[in-house]
Amino acid sequence: MQRELVLVVDDNEDIRVFVRASLEEEGFRVIEAVDGESALEKFSESKPAVIILDLSIGQPDGFEVCREIRKNSSVPIIMLTNRGEEMDEAMCLAAGADDYITKPVSSRILNLRVTTQLRHRSLKTSHTPTLLEAENLHLNTETRELLVGNERVALTKTEYDFLKLLMEQPTRVYSRDQVTEAIGGSVEFSSDHLLDTHASRLRLKIKAAGGPRVISAIRGVGYRLIPLQ
Repeated sequence: MQRELVLVVDDNEDIRVFVRASLEEEGFRVIEAVDGESALEKFSESKPAVIILDLSIGQPDGFEVCREIRKNSSVPIIMLTNRGEEMDEAMCLAAGADDYITKPVSSRILNLRVTTQLRHRSLKTSHTPTLLEAENLHLNTETRELLVGNERVALTKTEYDFLKLLMEQPTRVYSRDQVTEAIGGSVEFSSDHLLDTHASRLRLKIKAAGGPRVISAIRGVGYRLIPLQ
């Protein structure tokens, strides 16, 4: 059986050597890129199963590379960062990353995160869920019905599309552009005020049905379903 291929993008040779050794010891194949342009080229040529992408690789930086890849691919992307602030986490996830790791990182954690993303990818491709769940919210994607506990909550098409996106990955931060695209991509929804209004209406409907506090607006970035405690 062919081993899974991982693309490692970092301008620091010591980091690349460490990551390669850690992954190869666990049976992965590894290719490397030192900057954003070569990363995009190698991604296009090799179609890796996972990408480990450093945030600070010059221009284009990790955010830009991640967003570019996300235009055409759902390949798992794990961001590497030297920082640990919540805003960096939010920006990584909003750019389309599936996970992020703050350096320095151990071999064990690195391999665990890669394996976890491969498992998630396998589950996503093996079946398409018809029921999305988070807290006591249950969204049926076939009937487009939302249940909060046992109470049915009526949603407009826009509210359904907004909520469905957030419920697919409840702790992920989606950018305003990603939300706009999910609810139709219309100029009508490009206004921050309108997006905030839809988020507010969803919060009120869910709260009125006895549901949890949901949909956090991350200033300057976007939205996540489940607020951080």
